[in-house]
Amino acid sequence: MKISRVKLYPVATRRRSGIRNQHIIVRIDTDKEWTGWGEMSDLSHLPAWHFHTGSLEQTLTEALAGQDPRNLARLEGFLLDLFPVETYLYSRSASVRQGVDIALHDLVAKTNSQSIHNLLGGRVRDAMDVCLPIFRMQTTVQVQDRLEDLAWAYELGFRLVRIYVGACPEADQMLLKAMAETYGNEMRVKSWDFSGGLHWQSALAASEALSEYGTCQLIESPAPALDLDGLREFRNHSRLPVSEHVLSQHHAWQLLHGGCVDILNVSPFVLGGLRPCQRVMALAESAHAGVLLGTTQELAVGTAAIAHLAASAQAVNWPGDSTGPLLYEDDVVDDGVTYQGGTLVVPDGPGLGVTVSESRLKTLAAPLEPDSATNIIALRDRTAA
Repeated sequence: MKISRVKLYPVATRRRSGIRNQHIIVRIDTDKEWTGWGEMSDLSHLPAWHFHTGSLEQTLTEALAGQDPRNLARLEGFLLDLFPVETYLYSRSASVRQGVDIALHDLVAKTNSQSIHNLLGGRVRDAMDVCLPIFRMQTTVQVQDRLEDLAWAYELGFRLVRIYVGACPEADQMLLKAMAETYGNEMRVKSWDFSGGLHWQSALAASEALSEYGTCQLIESPAPALDLDGLREFRNHSRLPVSEHVLSQHHAWQLLHGGCVDILNVSPFVLGGLRPCQRVMALAESAHAGVLLGTTQELAVGTAAIAHLAASAQAVNWPGDSTGPLLYEDDVVDDGVTYQGGTLVVPDGPGLGVTVSESRLKTLAAPLEPDSATNIIALRDRTAA
């Protein structure tokens, strides 16, 4: 069996909040009529540039055509040569590798009539605990909207949320106070997520102030990206565990060796697929560190891949963040992923276990284009609206 073509489908979907997000769905065809599907997720963040889809499609086809898709290690090497590690959160290079990697795993698993988690080593869980996000507030006017989001999460059966904080301390405190008054101990907070927006000392002061109104299980990104010293200082002063997004395998080693974190936030969209995530989780296990599976809020294809990764990973011991299919108004699949009682259920069936719809791809088709937002805060932080 040989790869014959890589086809890219740029699509756009809206979140419940109204934000329009862009993605690329990847299809890999073979000479044996097997097909694999992948996803380059949520391309609407900074940096504010996009691929030329036709050129990228040609590049990937020329690189992969004639190759055996079952040789995942060799193909990963090809992709790393063409799209090297960039070491920032929304790396376009990692997005390309993510989309192709997922499609290859879907393809290879299907040819063996098995699910992706079996290809990754087996199944240790049937579902992963996840939390819904409560997006960052810039003003106190937005508190009521976030309380409505909490009510929606509660109605869906979620009892765990992640709250983005740091832009408006007064709003953050108002939200936590109202949450405690409304739900008591029924609704819990996994993390206060600073998203690297504050100096570690400011994040520490903010987290201590928030602790007067509620509590959480961990603190996320309490220092700017790659500020290893700041992360270490925050962790040394914090009463709560600290988590950070892993930007590369070397970055994971730096975080662990430097005593910067307690938990590694591991994501295919950051690291470029499932295989690099497995390597990073092995590092975490060797250092006796925690692991959670993060998100950029993928569509169903990318979310299903994360569910299979979670199913096969003993190292995952914190709730994850993959709830994108609940946040988007539409998706590219007919049969998507399932959530039950605040968990993401691992799909059954061959490959990803989700069915991409050709008609939905046509309906959601939209060329990649620069975001029309002129507010740099909205571009930098897509969770602001």
